[in-house]
Amino acid sequence: MQDFKPNSLYYGDCLDWMRQWEPNCVDLIYLDPPFNSNANYNVLFGTAGNGEAQYRAFNDTWHWDVAASVRYQEFQRSIKRPAHDAIVGLHRMLGNCGMLAYLTYMAERLEEMQRILKPSGSVYLHCDPTASHALKLLMDAVFGQANFRNEIVWRRTLGRGDGKRYGRIHDIILFYTKSDAFTWENVYVYDSDYIAKMFRKSDRRGKYRLTVLTGPGGSSVKNVKPYKGYDPAKIGRHWSVPKTGKYAEWIDQNIIPGYRETESLHERLDMLEKAGMIEWSEKGTPNIKQYADAYPGTKVNDLFLDIAPASRSERTGYPTQKPLALLERIIQASSNEGDVVLDPFCGCGTAVQAADRLNRRWAGVDISSFAIDLVRERMNDEAIQIAGIPADLSSARKLAKEKPFDFESWAITRLPGFAPNTKQVADGGVDGRGMLYDQPENWESQLTLAQVKSGKFNINDLRAFVGVANNSKAAVGCFITIDPVTSGAARAFAAEQGTALVHGQSYPRMNLWSIVDYFDNRPCPLPPMANPYTGKRIEGALF
Repeated sequence: MQDFKPNSLYYGDCLDWMRQWEPNCVDLIYLDPPFNSNANYNVLFGTAGNGEAQYRAFNDTWHWDVAASVRYQEFQRSIKRPAHDAIVGLHRMLGNCGMLAYLTYMAERLEEMQRILKPSGSVYLHCDPTASHALKLLMDAVFGQANFRNEIVWRRTLGRGDGKRYGRIHDIILFYTKSDAFTWENVYVYDSDYIAKMFRKSDRRGKYRLTVLTGPGGSSVKNVKPYKGYDPAKIGRHWSVPKTGKYAEWIDQNIIPGYRETESLHERLDMLEKAGMIEWSEKGTPNIKQYADAYPGTKVNDLFLDIAPASRSERTGYPTQKPLALLERIIQASSNEGDVVLDPFCGCGTAVQAADRLNRRWAGVDISSFAIDLVRERMNDEAIQIAGIPADLSSARKLAKEKPFDFESWAITRLPGFAPNTKQVADGGVDGRGMLYDQPENWESQLTLAQVKSGKFNINDLRAFVGVANNSKAAVGCFITIDPVTSGAARAFAAEQGTALVHGQSYPRMNLWSIVDYFDNRPCPLPPMANPYTGKRIEGALF
């Protein structure tokens, strides 16, 4: 077991990390995993005529492969695993297919989430209708059917065409708990249409509605006395003057200090009358003003129609970003201040940011080094602890040996403006791409390419990469190694590739750059780069 440290980011597969953490260490889990929607989500950047460069935020297409087969066989043999029956039953129905590959992947991770969740904890699984029905079966199996609380429908957009079908405009959020003793706080929302319809009167304090100051049952209530000639007992009613509750608290705090401490019914009536909060009808019936500002709104139901997609000011360029308001609602309902909120597929970090804003502790996990960097940038905190990201040369070598693809992705993103290629294999000698912010004066293209080599340097690899860069008409290339290239022949060959001229300044067309250079704070001499996720000029980078 490894200690779980809140307010940290974890780079890698959430399954690997969760298996190391102690049980019952998390209060709330929100996950927005890759959907089985048969769509590739990529961040696109570049300009027309210069080629397309993409970042593989995640490849959301699942196939039945060796890894899926192994996962299924493990579930099939493990008859006591929580998801065993569900996976075996789904296999009988679906067979070997991409959907089952996705479901076995999710089942592994849901089992670990159940283990690390506290007995008072909750889990929210964000998905779409493509797989929500099957995921609900898995959630029933892992968390227990009795712990199902809601299927929330979030309207994520107002409309779309979608051809010969109804427009698909909603996502599904499955809400489960670990036990009956779960944390819960009612969340209210103001409905402007409801306020306009119900609170039609107004005075200097704002909009209000009238509520009768008496309640039924006068004959059975003691001490029902008249006030200003009005006797509710004569019509079988009693005084119903707020003394406790939210409205009495609001009156005390905003209009009549000391109101709640007053024991005498008639004194409270006098206070309300003096403050102008009692309005008498033409028939002499007393009514109390109930102000809209004190109204807590309507309790949020399982149909979220009031939360729009992430606003322009929120957008980070991440393809499946969710709005802060959505995560804040979930966190407010199912956690308390100081609780730990985990997002095991944290992406651009909306759940992390929402938890931090609401004074919760948090943890985010993502398999993409780009996502980890993006969350840290979004949180504007360079001091955030990051586990799994190489902190020195030794840990970089370890990552390259144990997880070469993860190392490749991380190494590419050490270069400002570069993003990993969409492919991990058969990538044509290109591991990362970027775009220059400005058009070079001596090249038609703004494209930049990079390749990572974690093994021993071979000049033939460099020659091959230069060939790819030339064929792609790339303005700049970066050949990344762990250790600096010391070969004189290699350095001479790189220099022969010429320079890119940007605003009168020459930059090497082919750069030999190493992870040693990165840790020694020797930046790669690149021209100004465009941010691959926004297209804006990268500011503050050392070129």
